[in-house]
Order: sequence, then C-alpha cells, then structure tokens
Amino acid sequence: MMMPANYSVIAENEMTYVNGGASFIDAIGAVTAPIWTLDNVKTFNTNIVTLVGNTFLQSTINRTIGVLFSGNTTWKEVGNIGKNLFGTNVKGDPIEKNNFGDYAMNALGIAAAVYNLGVAPTKNTVKETEVKFTV
Repeated sequence: MMMPANYSVIAENEMTYVNGGASFIDAIGAVTAPIWTLDNVKTFNTNIVTLVGNTFLQSTINRTIGVLFSGNTTWKEVGNIGKNLFGTNVKGDPIEKNNFGDYAMNALGIAAAVYNLGVAPTKNTVKETEVKFTV
C-alpha cells in the first residue's frame, strides 16, 4: 500500500511529542495533579504571602507607625513616610530610580505585610505576661 509522503502512522499519544511536546507547566501539573487539591494550592499561596509579609512587617511598621510614635516626629518626617516606605527596600537601602522590578516587589511585600496585620491577631504582651505594679 502506498502512502503519501506527508503521511505517517504513529500512535495518538505520540502526537504531542511530534507537535512539540508538553510544556514545563503541563509536566508539573501532570505530576502534582493527583497530589495537590485546590485547598493545597490555596494553603501554599497563603503561606507564600505570609512569609513575604513577615519579612516586610517590621520594616513597614518602623517606617510608618514607628515614625509617628518615635518621640522625635516632625512634619517633614511625616511627609517623607511615603518616600521612605516605597523608595527604600526592606533592608533600608534606596531603590534605584529605573528599577521597576524592585519597586513592584517592594510594594507587594508591603501589601503582604498589611495583609498579615489584617488577617491574623498580633501578639498581646499584656495578655501573655504578668504585669506587675511597683509602689
């Protein structure tokens, strides 16, 4: 039996390989689909946001509430809160002007810190320790 030159007989499951194969995401999905449920994905994403938020939490508090309650607050410092919050990274180093990626990641980190403050109760020192009064 003669076949045309552009015709080949291959199994259907090999067609994706002929067409370029599966992408990396498809391969990961095929491996993790039986293991990960929607709840697992939600938990993973929440944990990532929590980890990022925890990293940015102290610096965000220091550059906002810390400025207001430092005891040395001036109107100039209050006016610079936004510049200091969004213009410096989590280590306190200035972000380069043309580095959009660092600005975006810094803003996402600050948003994650604010998210953490909104969804989880903070530690209450008075509730967890005995407060003694001296006379």
